[in-house]
Amino acid sequence: MKRIFFILSIAIILAIVYIAVMNFTNAIDIHYLKGYAYTLDASNMYVDKTMSLGIYTAVIFLAGVLGGAGTVALFLGLQGEKMKAYKRELEKTCVSGEASASKVKVLEAKIKTLENAFSTVVDERTKMEVQIKELSAEIDNLKS
Repeated sequence: MKRIFFILSIAIILAIVYIAVMNFTNAIDIHYLKGYAYTLDASNMYVDKTMSLGIYTAVIFLAGVLGGAGTVALFLGLQGEKMKAYKRELEKTCVSGEASASKVKVLEAKIKTLENAFSTVVDERTKMEVQIKELSAEIDNLKS
């Protein structure tokens, strides 16, 4: 798609240059308004200038190219700012994700420690129950 647009733009530029060169010797009358165009006298409303059609075409073409480049630069600048803001947001999310991951690891380590402590307590309780049963049996033996 980019190649098609590139080829079309080159063809359009070559066509404009061709027209400008072929009509370089032809003259064109340009009319534009004076600063006080609100007068009733129509002969004083406009300024007439005669220039080469090739120069006129080149000036209009360059004005269009520069205007288009300025507009594209404006939108690219805005897009670049949005991209930077998005990258900052992504970095913040990544950092908070890493912090959450480290918190999870710490909690998992605490859970394992508590599980080990619990299993130790259960083992001790089981030993104590066995000892209590043995002592109860000895007391029963002594009573009889």
